[in-house]
Amino acid sequence: MASFFKYLPVAVLAAGCAFVPNDSEYAPVTNQLRSEFASVETAGSEYGSFVAATLAQNDSEFAASARYYLQALQVDPDSKFVADKAFFQLLFAGQLDDAATVAVDMASESDEIRADDLVSILFVLEAFKRNDWETVRQRLARAELSGFGGLMSPLLEAWSYVAEGDFAGAERSLAPMMVDQRLKPIAEEHRAYMLDHMQNYDMAQEQYLLLANAAQPVSLQPFVSYAHMLARTGRIDEARTFLGKQVKRFDNNRFLVREGMLIAAGRTPSQPNASPRGAVGGMFYRLAGEFSRGSSPQAAVIYLRIASYLTPEVADIYFMLGNLMDQMGNPHAAAQVYDSVPATSALRQAADERLINALRRADRVDEAEDMLRTALRLNPKNPSYLIALGDILREREEFTEAILYYTQSIELNAKARRPDWFGYFARAVSYEQQDDWPKAEADFLRALELSPEEPSVLNYLGYSWIDRGINVVKAKGLIEQAVEQRPDDGFIVDSLGWVNFLTGDYSEAVNQLEKAVRLEPDDATINHHLGDAYWRVGRRIEARFQWQHALDSKPDGDEMTELLDKLDMGLPEES
Repeated sequence: MASFFKYLPVAVLAAGCAFVPNDSEYAPVTNQLRSEFASVETAGSEYGSFVAATLAQNDSEFAASARYYLQALQVDPDSKFVADKAFFQLLFAGQLDDAATVAVDMASESDEIRADDLVSILFVLEAFKRNDWETVRQRLARAELSGFGGLMSPLLEAWSYVAEGDFAGAERSLAPMMVDQRLKPIAEEHRAYMLDHMQNYDMAQEQYLLLANAAQPVSLQPFVSYAHMLARTGRIDEARTFLGKQVKRFDNNRFLVREGMLIAAGRTPSQPNASPRGAVGGMFYRLAGEFSRGSSPQAAVIYLRIASYLTPEVADIYFMLGNLMDQMGNPHAAAQVYDSVPATSALRQAADERLINALRRADRVDEAEDMLRTALRLNPKNPSYLIALGDILREREEFTEAILYYTQSIELNAKARRPDWFGYFARAVSYEQQDDWPKAEADFLRALELSPEEPSVLNYLGYSWIDRGINVVKAKGLIEQAVEQRPDDGFIVDSLGWVNFLTGDYSEAVNQLEKAVRLEPDDATINHHLGDAYWRVGRRIEARFQWQHALDSKPDGDEMTELLDKLDMGLPEES
């Protein structure tokens, strides 16, 4: 599908987030400052609260940062600078009611409202969410929004009239968009939603079909909204027929298939747009989608937070937002987001699965395990839960119990398919760690049969064969395939280097292991391997340096003993 915002100039989209903070706006906090601050009494201190807020912000602890900025604002309530900081941290933390309150305070105390400021947008949306339509229009007139806000302004005004039953007023508000060929498709889409909301179903149908019959529809959302209107008005067969044609037209588009199943089951679509909040929340959601695919994840986060402020019931918002938080390296925030999916949502179970993974990435493994065991008591045949619990146990080296859960997952599938490779692979690793090589090898081979090009399987099986001195030529071929698949995976490149070392090709071993160290500079085993390779090619000072670096990287006990011996004696001469 074409981008929903393809008709808008880049400057309009960029201006909509002109006041979104980026990393360059805040200098990183130095260790010295962090150490000094540890001994500072912050209670009642304007500077203490501000520094604490900055530290929390630097650590992506948005809620804590917002709390400290608000404390600093209490000490200096006239500080626009601190209010701005508090506002954006509240946005990032998802505390939109508080952010809206700050926005109203900032706008109310100033005669000048920045036209392209997110503060102005929240200033308007605070009244919009309260259904105070007259105040919405007053604030729009005062703010004179531009950028993305300028696009939203006529839509917000139009919806305020629709909510009061004044379609003529809405048409007047949309008129400037209707004569702008870049904005006309957006206005026409919202006109359909407005007619639907006002229960003018004949005109709504005409407008929906105008959108559906376009050669290149801007969005598939109106297709779903039209089918939902048909279903709500007792025309469920027409709704099914219409969606069936569209699914075929758009090559079994997953969004249409999913929404069609909901409508056919008599349920509400994931994003009901035929309402003031639904339509405007949908705009922010779709804008966030544009930014999430580009280089502005922070802007996407802010627009998703605003979408959740207007439509907290839309589960898709939290899935996109959680994924962004994960990409930004904040699994704690991702877990909180996934936990926000409404319990009544059809996507609640999928959200729980992502929540469990986020908890594990956030080192909150006990919480993840508790969730999994509770979920398995309610649904003991969920393969995703069985695999996830097996993974937690395997990582804790409780291999016997891990194997039990992997086996239960495998036995649920009478006929294994390609996606089932991981269960066999994970069980193989557990068997291998228990020194049960025959069972491990059988599972590795079965995983490879299901997914012949899976780098993890190729690497682990090849390395295991080499380590046992069997199938050496074939093993090297498997690892070379794995490197082709993942040339930037330091652990897989290390395997290839180590194979070269074990087969006596020390020069090539050095080449591969140097690359592996560049990719994973702090891994003890990879540095250990490079030290061995350096020794064999006569670079003994560098070998000792690598062994020392490996030792500094805190290897396990057996490897530490081996490194200490090598630092003392070097490698024995080859026989």
